[in-house]
Amino acid sequence: MSLMGLMIVILALFLVADHLGSSGTPLIGKSNQTPVANNGTGNSGGASNTAQAATPTVPAAKDLRTPNEVASAYVQLWTNSDFTGMYQLLSTTSQQTIKEDDFVTRYQEIYAEAGETSLVATIGNAPPDATRIPIHVVWQSGKVGEIQQDNTMTLVHEGETWKVDWTPSMIFNNLNDGLVRWVPEVPQRGRILDRKGRPLASLGMISKVGIIPGQIKDEASMLQQLSQLLDMTQDEIKAKYANGQPDWFMPVRNYPANIDPNLLSKLNAIPGVTVQQWPDRVYPAGAAAAQVVGYLSEITADELKTMEKDGYQSGDRIGRAGIESWGEKYLSGKRGGRLVILGPDGAERSTIAENKSEPADDIVTTIDLDVQTAAYQSLGDKWGSVVVLDPSNGAVLAMASNPSYDPNQFILGMTDQQWTDLNDNTKRPLENRATQVGYPIGSTFKVVTMVAGMQSLGLTPQSSYSCPASFSVPGSDQKWHDWSANGQGTLTLYNALVQSCDTVFYQIADQLDKKGQNILPDAAKAFGFGSETGIPEIPETPGTVPDPDWKLKTVNDYWARGDAINLSIGQGYFLATPLQVADAYAAIANGGTLWQPYLVQEVKKIDGTAVYTAKPKERGKLPATSEQLASIRSALHQVTTAPNGTAAGFSVAKPFAGETHDTAGKTGTAESSQEEPHAWFAGFSPTDGAKVATVAMIEHGGEGGDVAAPIVRKVIDKYYDANP
Repeated sequence: MSLMGLMIVILALFLVADHLGSSGTPLIGKSNQTPVANNGTGNSGGASNTAQAATPTVPAAKDLRTPNEVASAYVQLWTNSDFTGMYQLLSTTSQQTIKEDDFVTRYQEIYAEAGETSLVATIGNAPPDATRIPIHVVWQSGKVGEIQQDNTMTLVHEGETWKVDWTPSMIFNNLNDGLVRWVPEVPQRGRILDRKGRPLASLGMISKVGIIPGQIKDEASMLQQLSQLLDMTQDEIKAKYANGQPDWFMPVRNYPANIDPNLLSKLNAIPGVTVQQWPDRVYPAGAAAAQVVGYLSEITADELKTMEKDGYQSGDRIGRAGIESWGEKYLSGKRGGRLVILGPDGAERSTIAENKSEPADDIVTTIDLDVQTAAYQSLGDKWGSVVVLDPSNGAVLAMASNPSYDPNQFILGMTDQQWTDLNDNTKRPLENRATQVGYPIGSTFKVVTMVAGMQSLGLTPQSSYSCPASFSVPGSDQKWHDWSANGQGTLTLYNALVQSCDTVFYQIADQLDKKGQNILPDAAKAFGFGSETGIPEIPETPGTVPDPDWKLKTVNDYWARGDAINLSIGQGYFLATPLQVADAYAAIANGGTLWQPYLVQEVKKIDGTAVYTAKPKERGKLPATSEQLASIRSALHQVTTAPNGTAAGFSVAKPFAGETHDTAGKTGTAESSQEEPHAWFAGFSPTDGAKVATVAMIEHGGEGGDVAAPIVRKVIDKYYDANP
């Protein structure tokens, strides 16, 4: 072949390759890449394989010869969210009206505003030479669901190909020079009510201190005065109104509705400063019910990724703890809104799509606000908790924890000191000490040991034991002491519980452990210890019931007789929450049924229709006969009334002296890591047919009969006052 012939063959091969569109030819907008369909997450949906459907390849722009081919390529690029590729198909005139970066940004911003999760654009039927081609676009929006629009694409001839005569109205009909905006409709947050319909969280009023820039007369003086009055720096204050128009009210700091009159007078005297009443979430019980009710704070960016589909937006507040968190799906209602087109003047032109909002529901709790307030106030400055249950069904009538916090602070805003106090790792005010902290429970555990002795050793309330000052296991020099240095003589099992003789229960534990190492631990578990109570609305810890298997796995040591002896009085490795103790004593009071505690009685719509109604749930039976439980209740009544009772004659405080409401209970003084022991009292009233079961626990408080028992009496008295 001649040299000329060879050159002709090579040239022909190049032309064929160019016409077919070889792999070296860049695709529109995405050089050397195949466009990938948007699956709503921005990901390709995993690694490709031959079993997956291939994404249609968009031909090179120069290969698009007809209007129909250009239109097909454009809608495929749109479906692929390839805005750069779309721009390359625009006519010269269209490109002169909008730069490529602005074109891409506009689509991206509209997608974000519409909550776009996916989009499919297709062309309709048209003659081969038609220059106006129908298109159909199906949007999937996380805000309004599906949006379908029909439109028309106009194509113009440029050189040897066709281009899209683009206008903004190809995105949404009649958009033109307008803007796409989402107008949210957020229903008023539902109320949280006590069992009698009184608000624990609701819409109320707060005081907003603000500045109207146009009314400022002496900025330096104003800033100096406000800095002192509001405990803010001048720079912080100035930043609050820096971008405000002269007649705008620019909020600076929030206060409760009943703002201090003296502060209000001083603020109103400063030109440019005004105080307005605004509606917002309020918590009438404040710190008294904080761990039960919870609080609100702004949604995070990570949370928004999953909650945006439900209508949540940046800046929205959601429940963070307690019932505010548990009931978010009820209290928030159904968020809705409208996707609209606004003109340049801000006037609304049309509605693209709408998602109707639905009113929020109210939550009626089991809490009795009178009892709740009394429980919290009775703690004073002591660290600890109080739990009050209805023994007949497990309903929580009160649950107070201290140190606490005021959930209103999350609405009003916090000072640096308030924020520091909230995050104090020692006080831990956000923690619910009634459910999230396990403690040794001391002598309140003795009812478990007594039941185990009666069930497994054949003991009766009249079984006789010596109550020496100390006890030792034969062959061991370790001694366990009674709380009375001189011992208490010979006692029946019944009176050993009344007088809380430690050494009698040591002897019973010794006998039980000889018979079987799991007998006493199993009895404790049957009383509900060592596992969560199942309360649905708030977090809890299961506590610890040590047994041979637990000790080997956890401590890497074998079970010893001393472990059973420690367990017999709620010490050693044993830990329980105040709620668990209250639940166990409620079961003693009601004849042996362990109920699952609960805080929400009902969820109801704005018209009163019930959405959810609590059904009491049994979680177990105590391992005791009705006669055995009756004898325990009788002994517990003696604890509060008899001369030898640890909450009566043996108590310095005599907490139940003159009590008009029949009460039974048990004191507990549990060794702790500090010099002062934990103070416990668990009781119920009346002794038979109890209406209320109450536990008070004071960390490092001292003697249970002198510290915790008076708290229980106050709470029980308030219960009867509030429920005559």
